[in-house]
Amino acid sequence: MKSPRPSFPVILLAGIGLMLTVPACNPFAPALDEVPADQNALLGNPATVRGFFDRFRAAYQLRDSTLYGQLLSPAFKFTYHDFVANVDRSWTRDVDANTTYRLFRAARSTNLQWTQYLPSSDTLASDTLVNVERSFLLTIEQRDDERFSGSGTARLVLVRNNRNDPWRMRSWYDRSEF
Repeated sequence: MKSPRPSFPVILLAGIGLMLTVPACNPFAPALDEVPADQNALLGNPATVRGFFDRFRAAYQLRDSTLYGQLLSPAFKFTYHDFVANVDRSWTRDVDANTTYRLFRAARSTNLQWTQYLPSSDTLASDTLVNVERSFLLTIEQRDDERFSGSGTARLVLVRNNRNDPWRMRSWYDRSEF
């Protein structure tokens, strides 16, 4: 005796039921990490001065203008010395964020190394204000293979509302040799 052949709707329903009960599995995809990564451990904890500079470096290495923007206070001011005109020139947070964004988009890679650390004031004297002077080396490789390298010193004023908040840069006086 011949067994009856299942009809198309029965096969379709059985297939849908099987797909709903068997979890999706892609043998080529890695499993999700159950423990989320600690951003402070990966990028630096901006609640410490050292962590602030680690995060600053990470923003440049990753060419991430959003990460960089989080380091700036709303009242941020960037100042540099124009050697040709022999005057200091400044711009605001918005101009700096836009300029940095364009720099990151034009670059194939950026390498920022903080070198000498010269604290101008001690964070123990104030939990909410610190003056820091750091030397740095910066290399920028553009997409057209043109490369710029330079060094300099950045005099930064870092602020925060209380000791548990992240440091934000209120001002940056740049004395680079670019």
